[in-house]
Amino acid sequence: MDDLIAQFTVEGRELVQQAADDLLFLEVNPQAKDRLDSAFRSVHTLKGSVGLFDFGPMLAVLHQAEELLSQARAGKIAVDATLIDPILAVVQWVDDSIGGISQSGTLSENQAAQAPRLLRILSGEMTESPDESVTTSAFEVPGWAMSLRKHLSGAVELAGLVAIRYSPHPECFFNGDDPLATMARLPDLRHLAVSLKEPRSSLETYDPFRCHLVIEALAGSTAAEAQAMFRLIPDQVEIVTLPTADEERPAASGQDINRSTAAKRSPTMRVDTARIDKLVEIVGELIIAKSGLLPLAAEARSTGETSLSRRILSNHDEIERLVGSLYAAVTQARMIPLEQTFRRFPRLVRETAGRLGKAVDLVINGDMVEADREIVESLFEPLLHLVRNALDHGFETEPERLQIGKPPRGRLNLSARQRGDQIEIEVADDGQGIDPHRIREIATERGLIARHQAADLSDEDALQLIFAAGFSTTSSVSDLSGRGVGLDAVQNSIKVLGGTVELRSVAGEGTSFILKLPISFSLSQLMIVEVGSERYGVAMADVIETHRLPRAAIQSVRAGEAFVLRDRTIPLLDLRSMLQLPPQQSTSHDLKVLIVQSSGEKVAIAVDAIAERAETLTRPLTGLLHGIHGISGTTLMGDGRVLLVLDIEELIA
Repeated sequence: MDDLIAQFTVEGRELVQQAADDLLFLEVNPQAKDRLDSAFRSVHTLKGSVGLFDFGPMLAVLHQAEELLSQARAGKIAVDATLIDPILAVVQWVDDSIGGISQSGTLSENQAAQAPRLLRILSGEMTESPDESVTTSAFEVPGWAMSLRKHLSGAVELAGLVAIRYSPHPECFFNGDDPLATMARLPDLRHLAVSLKEPRSSLETYDPFRCHLVIEALAGSTAAEAQAMFRLIPDQVEIVTLPTADEERPAASGQDINRSTAAKRSPTMRVDTARIDKLVEIVGELIIAKSGLLPLAAEARSTGETSLSRRILSNHDEIERLVGSLYAAVTQARMIPLEQTFRRFPRLVRETAGRLGKAVDLVINGDMVEADREIVESLFEPLLHLVRNALDHGFETEPERLQIGKPPRGRLNLSARQRGDQIEIEVADDGQGIDPHRIREIATERGLIARHQAADLSDEDALQLIFAAGFSTTSSVSDLSGRGVGLDAVQNSIKVLGGTVELRSVAGEGTSFILKLPISFSLSQLMIVEVGSERYGVAMADVIETHRLPRAAIQSVRAGEAFVLRDRTIPLLDLRSMLQLPPQQSTSHDLKVLIVQSSGEKVAIAVDAIAERAETLTRPLTGLLHGIHGISGTTLMGDGRVLLVLDIEELIA
């Protein structure tokens, strides 16, 4: 089934439920304007969703229902049964229709055939209650309702009888409900049967304060009268009008009934993302607690408790395995396809290209690649900048393309692919490309770089200038470009997500931006380093190697220091001075250094000591600490201390 249909059925059921709740509330409290507004929004949103598909009859019915609610909001019609009953019938019809749509992807002929009658009811052309006609179907009479007929003699007229199945909430007594008294108030009650929901339990486990009953009845009243009796507890009751003899169809087998019931069960469950985020936090706490077992094992071993130390380490390994499985499961629950972001671009490209007088075809590939929800949802803004940049600056007009021998319509590719634990998203156009010489000129004109520095840049490095804040190739400001905000924002947004941006361009042929991002925010492998009495975390991914460097090997180079490692000169920085900590004399004859990569070059960073490695969940800085230079986040260690995680690239820059 199409993913859009699947999403519609999930959201549609939520909107139907919200509309029904609001309408039932309005029946008791017609002056509740907020609930009237909520019902209108639900029907309006539902109509908008239906408009995406070829469900014409449903769209017409919802439009009429929306119009009635709009008039009620304006005070033109009263909020009473004349308004609520028809719209409740529509809501029930939509709910029934969604069940078929979720299986076949289309509105069934049987459901579509009811639309004209609903329209007449909504327009006031029919005065009879819509509930009976809409909620009753001779083709969908459940087995329990048909079985109740056996309890009446054959001479009794069965046509038009209403079958009711009431399953009171277990806590109904505490709500002041009396299930048997409620059933006794049904008009023209013909038959009543009471049974247990579950097999009889022992007297020791039976709870007399909870209701365990299922009450079934046959009554000569109408479905509308029965629904009025249960209007405050509609989720606890099923009401079916039994068919006449000529409408009767062969009873479905138990297997068919079970299959039908199973088909109505939704295969998905909407969960508040905050709950999943909370699970991630709990996993982080478990990881910290797990790490605390290692110091305990070392302490036990140092006191001679070798056997205890081994048992602690064994438990540590088992907990580590379980925590890893739990983290993988929670991470998987947060994964959604990129299609949820990509689907927003076809219409945007069509409209924007039309405004610019350009003909562009958008080709999307790999939209079913999955990534963490936060990453997918955060990608729209940077991709929007790249797409607009391609449409405004990348593509030539149709006459210009024909003049240089290109197809009249441009081609914009938006594609995604998975490579290991990363995703690559590419935005590529077959436009005019980027001229490095022009980039140098614009950068110097705008004061972003000195002219002699621009002249020394290679073409590849010159292209990177377009990521500088304030850079724009457009002299005039429009609603699309010219403000100098765009590609620098793209780079910053992707960096926050833990990714990078690559640019490839050939003048006259086109430009390609490649975003490389992690699939999920995984556990961080950290190397713990010490500077004086302070401890800091450095991402293992940033460290190429560690090295013990004799002080005699250090040489002064201009205003800094360097050393030679395997016939290559490596600049040397001191972490203490980078963090602006007070200087301290060291008596050691050698230095411990981390060899890291910065802007494509190897750089060494001196530390006082290299401690253990740790696997943790790193939290970004928030509050007063947000935006501190050189710090990417914090994490808790097994001993309860907070560890600052360094952003090495930012510290070096």
